[in-house]
Amino acid sequence: MASVIDNNPQNQRAFPRIAVTCPVLYRLASSKAWKVGRLVDFSATGICMVCDGRIPEGVHISVQIKPGSQKTVPELAASGLVLRVVLNEEQKYVVSCKLTKVHR
Repeated sequence: MASVIDNNPQNQRAFPRIAVTCPVLYRLASSKAWKVGRLVDFSATGICMVCDGRIPEGVHISVQIKPGSQKTVPELAASGLVLRVVLNEEQKYVVSCKLTKVHR
């Protein structure tokens, strides 16, 4: 797992993004099954992840980050809203979510 903090002065976010790669579990509100994706970055208010299946924009999602022995990312469970979904060059879906509730 690697991590990088984005301290670019042109980044106008209230909370900086931390680029990190580790597994993330996610589940749509309409499903009972957890699926596995890959965390790309996170901040205090959102996450970006990559997954195999398309997730509709506007749906509620639950996520669990379990970084294992890597302590760069805290283990957490959260729920939020899918804001944006983009197909990348590897035919994977890049999913941006706004976190509305975080549990540690």
